Amino acid sequence: MDELYISYFVEGRIKKKDHISPDYFMGEYYLDATENIQEKIQELCIEGGLRWVFYTQKAAAFGYILWNWEEISEKGEIKFKGKSVLDSKSREIFNCSTDILTHQMEEATKWYYDSNDILLLTFNYNSQNKMTHAYDKQDTWGLDGGWPMDKEELIIVDERIGAFPWDQHPYFHSAVPFLPETDRI
Repeated sequence: MDELYISYFVEGRIKKKDHISPDYFMGEYYLDATENIQEKIQELCIEGGLRWVFYTQKAAAFGYILWNWEEISEKGEIKFKGKSVLDSKSREIFNCSTDILTHQMEEATKWYYDSNDILLLTFNYNSQNKMTHAYDKQDTWGLDGGWPMDKEELIIVDERIGAFPWDQHPYFHSAVPFLPETDRI
């Protein structure tokens, strides 16, 4: 076994993920409004002796949920912080790391899926919310599946394909807003 990923759902919503490999275990836990994060840190990190990422719901709109996350060490210390957005299928469409002290975004990623739920593009953004590059994940644009494109190159190569008309997807123009402002991204 190289790696194993197990996702647990409660009433159709993601609750927990286990990332298991021969060298490590990493868990992700999505807290609901009735759960106390300090109690879960005590139970899973300190008593369990494992590193976990805890998600607390911040906001929701149009079927998308914005979560704040904290990666906690086995000693109960915050290692990293950030934000994540999941769609109605529990797929991550946005993630960013934030500075632990200032809470300012450091870097971000957004993911675009086509109507068949296939990941087509990954977008990376810098701390100023500007897109640095996009990756063609399925070789849709004939760029060998992982070649980074800037905005202008994506617009040019998509003119002949039409899989991602730039002007129809403003959610991906910048890292902000984190949470989509319409039901179509």
